[in-house]
Amino acid sequence: MMKDTIIAAIGKINSGKGPKVADWRLIGTEISRGERYFIKTGTELSRTVEETRYSLTVYVDAEVSGKKVRGDATVTIQPSHGEAEIEAKILQAVFAASKSKNAWFDLPGPSAPKVVLPASGFDGLDGQDRMKSVRDALYAPEAEIAAAAAAAEPNATAGLLRVNALEIFLSREDKVFSNSKGQEFRTSAWRGYSEFVVEADSRKGMVELFDDIEFSDPDAGRLSEATRSRLVQVRDRALAASMGALKDLPVILSGREAEEVFAWFFGNSTTSAIFTKSSSFVQGANVQQAEGSEKVEDPLDLWAEPFIQGLPASSAFDADGFPLERCAVIEGGYLKTLVGAIRYADWLGVERKGSFPLFSVSPGSMSMADMLAKPHLAPVMFSDFRLDSVTGDFGAEIRLAYWFDGKKRVPVTGGSISGSVSELRSTMRRSSERALASRSLCPKALLLKSVSITGAAFL
Repeated sequence: MMKDTIIAAIGKINSGKGPKVADWRLIGTEISRGERYFIKTGTELSRTVEETRYSLTVYVDAEVSGKKVRGDATVTIQPSHGEAEIEAKILQAVFAASKSKNAWFDLPGPSAPKVVLPASGFDGLDGQDRMKSVRDALYAPEAEIAAAAAAAEPNATAGLLRVNALEIFLSREDKVFSNSKGQEFRTSAWRGYSEFVVEADSRKGMVELFDDIEFSDPDAGRLSEATRSRLVQVRDRALAASMGALKDLPVILSGREAEEVFAWFFGNSTTSAIFTKSSSFVQGANVQQAEGSEKVEDPLDLWAEPFIQGLPASSAFDADGFPLERCAVIEGGYLKTLVGAIRYADWLGVERKGSFPLFSVSPGSMSMADMLAKPHLAPVMFSDFRLDSVTGDFGAEIRLAYWFDGKKRVPVTGGSISGSVSELRSTMRRSSERALASRSLCPKALLLKSVSITGAAFL
């Protein structure tokens, strides 16, 4: 058994000269993955991948100026490695860990999970039906949207609106966790991922949009909506006009870009960000109050989540083996609880909560209908949206947006937006409707005032 071989190698190293392994953490992962690649509706390639690997982290202790310190390093071990190779890899990790002199922290001991993750819908399907359920859901909107586009613009996109390429990866991951403190548990999870390209013909040639989605359940509605929304958007992109200079318009971010704004609050509420001083947040303070602002228009509630149905990152334990339990991080705009890696919690002297993979955000006070009823610019596809995790500064070039002047809604392309979450956080408004994003359950849309909008350079 590989675990026994690895532990025996650690014992052999500890019986010799040089730095000793004070603690260790071992994660064994078995992955069975199906892959399908489609061009239009035909299967281009189909294959199955089986993989087993072990991730070993060793912790080496020392004393510096009378204080106990700890270093750690991680190495990957393959089942094909022999005893000599395993020992050599561990020795390399021990050497690297001995050079690190961080403040000491302890590993979690034996503890039961605080949440029980429900089974995935994929468990009830066989191998062929699992992949077919995903494929059928992703392709389902194609005929519907193409027919609607042909009826609306018979001379522009009739018969030329489609999913051009589609890739599906569906994995079953079984993990076994153990550490030197006696913490042990097993987890099983489904991880699905698809990326796709949709295209439409325009008077200037073919137009394409790319997107992807992660999932852990055969949720036909969510999967179909992913391709449906992009098919509608690529149809509109084919007809879009160049965006001119627009001033004093609120900007509505949605989907992944809205999630990134909320993720800025979540990331700055972590123990690592506070300890390294990359975050300016202060526990107990109002982290939604921008400098110079008098009030917060839409107070924010944010929770750290171990599990959200449909998202593959869900987990009952963090990477250190610490049991996770849903907790309020921000309440009414005030930072209540720090979450994150337990070592940073120990160094800060705060209660351990663990490092959470997911988060959720409370519904806002403004409906989508109300947001969309007034003049605005609503970008839905960017060339490369970037938001600085520290400063909150963001910006991107627009591939497709919808400009509403109060009377008509027009698809436009070109130009860019820029702004800062740090400056806009007091006045931002959240939609009352929520939806799953890539790692959260959060409001579908976010209305931001005073965002800088730049028209296309050639206008």
